[in-house]
Amino acid sequence: MNKQPQVTERTKAMLCKAFWSLYRIRPIEKITVREITEKAGYNRGTFYLYYRDVRDMFSQIEESLLNMIDDLVADMLVDDDRIDIESNMGVILKAAKSHSAYMSVLLGDRGDPTFVTRFKEIIWPLVDRYLGITKSPDMSDDERRLLKEFYLSGLVAAVTTWLSMSNRMPIDRFIAFIMSNVFVSLPRE
Repeated sequence: MNKQPQVTERTKAMLCKAFWSLYRIRPIEKITVREITEKAGYNRGTFYLYYRDVRDMFSQIEESLLNMIDDLVADMLVDDDRIDIESNMGVILKAAKSHSAYMSVLLGDRGDPTFVTRFKEIIWPLVDRYLGITKSPDMSDDERRLLKEFYLSGLVAAVTTWLSMSNRMPIDRFIAFIMSNVFVSLPRE
């Protein structure tokens, strides 16, 4: 089946693009394989070479994005104990921007809540290394959970809003804005 990887990737990309154009305007339950394949210019048999159904296609798109972000975060965490949150945020924002057609929807109101939860869990070790919330002896577990959710939800909302802006500010300006207005009064170890 995989004798021509470029053709396979192009076919999958076209199917995903067709699906995404429909998903941006309609819930997944209202999207059919027939609509996807007609829009992409393929037959249903081609779709079933790669996906079991529409939900499987959606899951594969989500999984691919989450794996990419997880790999980026893992690479940043192995560097050393210190962390440069500004450059690390830049790497994640560049990845989100390059996949903004997907990320803006998945992180937004029309997205899958489990995607947002998994995204937060992936980026949490990076954020926590900078904030040191889990190492803070002054907080109870409930307080740590509250603060964790506060920062992660705020970051996800800010990134989602940034991705949806028609006149999106440059990544370095966005990071500087967040750093100077959100992380300005954090205690450092």
